[in-house]
Amino acid sequence: MSMKLLHLIFAIALCWTNNNAAAFSHQKAFSNFGTSLLSHTNVLGGATPPQTDYNVTREDLEVLDNELKHCGGEIIDAHLHTAPWFNNGEELAAGLAENSISIGLLYDPYPKQVNLPYDVNTKVHSIASSSNGKIFCLASLNTTHDNWEEHRQTELDRLRSFLSKKDGCVLGVKLAPPHTCLPLTSNIIGDIVETLHCHDGNNKVIAIHIGTTPFCGPLGKQFGLKCLCGDEYVNPRHLERYISNYPDITFALLHSGHEFLPPGDDCFHNFKYTDECIALAKKYPNVYLSLSAIFALHPDGKLKYPGGFETVRKMKEADIAHKVFWGSDQSFNTASIRPALIVSIKAMIEAGFTQEERTWTLNGCTRKVFRF
Repeated sequence: MSMKLLHLIFAIALCWTNNNAAAFSHQKAFSNFGTSLLSHTNVLGGATPPQTDYNVTREDLEVLDNELKHCGGEIIDAHLHTAPWFNNGEELAAGLAENSISIGLLYDPYPKQVNLPYDVNTKVHSIASSSNGKIFCLASLNTTHDNWEEHRQTELDRLRSFLSKKDGCVLGVKLAPPHTCLPLTSNIIGDIVETLHCHDGNNKVIAIHIGTTPFCGPLGKQFGLKCLCGDEYVNPRHLERYISNYPDITFALLHSGHEFLPPGDDCFHNFKYTDECIALAKKYPNVYLSLSAIFALHPDGKLKYPGGFETVRKMKEADIAHKVFWGSDQSFNTASIRPALIVSIKAMIEAGFTQEERTWTLNGCTRKVFRF
């Protein structure tokens, strides 16, 4: 199997928010198409707004323009994965800039069933370090070994070596339990948290995928990928003992427990883990939540995964708007980043987020959580 094909398969597995695998065969075409159609300058300059695949309107772009002004031109995308359309940080930063994103945070887990021709940490760090300060990254480790004790020291040393990089690019740790079949009840979680606790640095952040994934459904079977979405893989309460006992570590709960499987699926939890995420963020100073992938769209502009507007409303009602940061999780296709951003902004407006709270979600909270 060629390196390019391996990379593409891994990108598909990581960019799990796209539940139509056929779209990946058109990735470059969509990217170029979206970049030209969503030209912010042209539309806001008075020309008739072009029709986009994501149903973005002139009014939508005006909403985005208003947020950009209040953000001082800085919106941070705190959820990016590697993808075939960029090979270095400059290319990634340029693609983000075309979508109104000024800074990005990149990370990949070590996959369970794909033998990659490169080391994951080395790749994401090389991209971040070649971005002229526009891209940062999180480190990970391979938790998929059948015998963890045999590989424990090697993997924890791997993590330490990247956390200790002196260039300021590595801002913490990334874990994806459903995709790597890592139970949140596993002692491996404790090993990682203790390693962070003992680390001599200010990048004591652990970003953990909390929520289901389409790869626990038919999409996983299509690609021959095993993912697990039962309680022990997605319930954030399993982390509470670490959250409580390690106040020096920041826990970023990515996706906020969102449902990415349909009602009726064996692993549909009816948003109870979203409620748990919100409760933890309200109770503990060191817990933050992300809006990443919640507002992924079909090309016609419809939400892929219902419930995002309700989740943002719950966050506002729970008075935790100051504990929320934004990320797209759409880097598999640059054309989908800006539409997801716009819908996220509209959801915050509808939920009653103040202008200050929206600005904080789009840049300030990310800076606080990951200690830029």
